[in-house]
Amino acid sequence: MAVTSSTRQVDLAALARDIRGWGNELGFSEIGIADTGLAADEARLSAWLAAGRHGEMDYMARHGLRRTRPGDLVPGTIRVISARLDYQPPGAR
Repeated sequence: MAVTSSTRQVDLAALARDIRGWGNELGFSEIGIADTGLAADEARLSAWLAAGRHGEMDYMARHGLRRTRPGDLVPGTIRVISARLDYQPPGAR
């Protein structure tokens, strides 16, 4: 990870490369890193929930708009890291 000792600033591009590399080493299919600015998606999520499209996934409605406000769940959050792991990767039996 690239950190300058004099300013202690993190090189975010280098950190993202490191995180993706670690994910690959751990066997994840894909690593995504997203910004926390989800205001544009909030109205769509609200409409989706109101229409009952979450089915039996009650946790979707229970957490409501906190899903579009990661900083409300974990104060200080600036990025969300997602890891995808295929249930049945190519070549699996």
